[in-house]
Amino acid sequence: MKNYPSEKEARELICEIGHRMWSKQMVAANDGNITVRVGENTVLITPTGVSKGELTPDMLFKIDLDGNILESAEGYSPTSETAMHLMVYKHNKDAMSTCHAHCMYLSTFACAGIELDMATAPEPTLITGKIPVAPYACPGTSDLAQSIVPFLNDHKVILLANHGPISWGTSPKDAWYCLESAEAFAKSSLILKYIIKDFRPLSNEQLDILEKAFHPISALNKVRTGRETVNLEKGKSLQDIEVDSVTLSDDCIEKLADMVVKRMTSIS
Repeated sequence: MKNYPSEKEARELICEIGHRMWSKQMVAANDGNITVRVGENTVLITPTGVSKGELTPDMLFKIDLDGNILESAEGYSPTSETAMHLMVYKHNKDAMSTCHAHCMYLSTFACAGIELDMATAPEPTLITGKIPVAPYACPGTSDLAQSIVPFLNDHKVILLANHGPISWGTSPKDAWYCLESAEAFAKSSLILKYIIKDFRPLSNEQLDILEKAFHPISALNKVRTGRETVNLEKGKSLQDIEVDSVTLSDDCIEKLADMVVKRMTSIS
């Protein structure tokens, strides 16, 4: 029998996660949605048109797995992405919470159609594993909900093409941690692949040791590894790493300087 959180606890957790999303700039304006399962057929979900930094417990909707509203919030409507979130619960019995955001780095990979599939470090390898890209579908449609179905049993984070990520977890904090870890994974991957243009992934042997020490990783969720000994070799000097140079115009430099001065003035 599942241990569902109380509605009061779930409402508070949704607001806490929403505030964290907003404070970490993982959502802009009224982007993103969060859900928590509070019963076998009952889910709490965020409203549309509200900044996640301004969420309060009374703004949330209670719905069933068919999308019927059980308890409404006066003056608000449920998120247009309701069907996508409910699809997670219908196809993954372990899911207890979902998070959808428009994080900068994950959304960049989503717009480029590039999945995150390299074993760059132990944490993302274990927490999120491979992050696939679902085919593009219009936001708020049943097509979008259907696009994630093939990935729901093997992946805890999915990139929606030209859109952003959705994560699920066995608890609200697990869903949030998966999303937060995935964004850090995407950021480091972007730097390693496209700025430094070199990295030393974990080997197959090291991945096996990780699985034995922590938990098994499903075959479809495994990230790609490198040759056996590459990250046991002596580290490179930072001086030897060549990165692409970026040329800024005088106008751009002047604007950046003005921004820095304004920021420093506001802090003081």
